[in-house]
This record gives sequence, C-alpha cells and structure tokens, in this order.
Amino acid sequence: MWIVFALTILSVGLLQVLVMKYRLKRMELHLVQAAIQDESWPDTEKMTVIGIHYKDPSFKRLDEILSTKDKAFQNVIVFLDAPPFIHLLKQRGWNSCYRVRYTPEWTSSRWLELLDGETVAYEWDGQKLHRFTEIEMLLELKIRVFQSEEEPLCTQKSADNFL
Repeated sequence: MWIVFALTILSVGLLQVLVMKYRLKRMELHLVQAAIQDESWPDTEKMTVIGIHYKDPSFKRLDEILSTKDKAFQNVIVFLDAPPFIHLLKQRGWNSCYRVRYTPEWTSSRWLELLDGETVAYEWDGQKLHRFTEIEMLLELKIRVFQSEEEPLCTQKSADNFL
C-alpha cells in the first residue's frame, strides 16, 4: 500500500516539474520572438547570440576565433561586457560578426535577459532555441560546417583533374 502512495506522490511531483518546464520554454520562446523583433530579423532565419565577459577565462580563445574574419559569423551578434576601449577594439577586430554590441548601452535588449551576464551562447534555428556554454566549440563547429558547405563535391574535383 505504501508503494502505491509513494508512486502517486512521485508522479504528482513529476507532473508539476513537467508543467513548470513547459511554462519556462513558452516564456523563453515569447522572449526570443520579442528579441528577434527588436533585431528586425525574420523569425525563420538562423542566428546566434553570444554574451561575452572580458574577464572570462575563455575570452582570449574567443577573441582568436572571432578575429579570423570567417564568413561563418555573419549571423552572430555578440554582447560584449567590457570597458569601452576594449569594445571599440573588438568591434573593429570582430567585423565579420553581424553586430558587436557594448552591453551597458543595450540594457533594454531582451537578449540580455536570456544571457543573464554569463559567457554563454544561444542559437535560434527558426523554431527552437539552443543554449551553449562551450562557446569556443560552437564557434569552431560553425567554421567547419560553413567551410564544408562551401567546398565543391569531391567527385567534381576529381572529374576536373581528369579533363
């Protein structure tokens, strides 16, 4: 009898957790849709929003990656939390990004509510929001995927060599 009672309590608790998770996802989705409207981007377009704090241990590596001027970053918005002179330097150095924003000037941005002062990335794929804490790996993956999309097929290369 006590097993049935315990299972009932666990199932009610699990149901409450699932309902809260669903509500949180809906609130997050509404926040993202409002943020996309702030940016005047189409809802269906892929975009990546990154929050970076200059004191973060990964800042140096992120700087190296974003300074590569790769076309893979054309849909990336960076919110940089740093002194103004660092922001100006990085705005010039990271010019392959769609935008590099100085966080204190954009306190009304709804993206900052999601970023919450962390060095984190959110990627919108047109339907769902994905959160990434390992930003270096995400950016390196974006470069690899973008480069592989631009490469011609291997069969085309080998066929050209025979002609």
